[in-house]
Amino acid sequence: MKHFLTIMLLYMTALLTGCDKEPGWETMQLLDEKVVEIRISAFESWDEMNGDTLFSFKEAKAVSAFEEAIRTARKQPDAAKRTDPDYDVMVIYDQQSPIHAIKLWLGEEGQESVFSYGFKDWGEDVYVVSAKHTDRMRELILQEGH
Repeated sequence: MKHFLTIMLLYMTALLTGCDKEPGWETMQLLDEKVVEIRISAFESWDEMNGDTLFSFKEAKAVSAFEEAIRTARKQPDAAKRTDPDYDVMVIYDQQSPIHAIKLWLGEEGQESVFSYGFKDWGEDVYVVSAKHTDRMRELILQEGH
């Protein structure tokens, strides 16, 4: 049994290491700090973030849902960014760290969403979010919108 567990551990390590280097698997980056709040505003401008917050998520489950969506979003060709985003998303950390500014194109139910970093000097790449994460973000945003 011990031999079997060792083989499984080696297999999982190799699998995870291999996935990390797979082309097209580059994900969005956040700081290694605790995220304590997600603020969402209507998109107004490419030049700055809208400070007029529509929704503020501080509950751990909601913050975690957005954080997981951001961290797992996969880098894609820029073609996904054809229209203006729906929302500005601000990631607020526990410490006096800088705020992460992100643009969000929220997909329809069962569809993918798209993120990009909030300012052009951070890069113009786009990152696609799974339909599962889109559905969770939609649920949180629409629930707050009532």
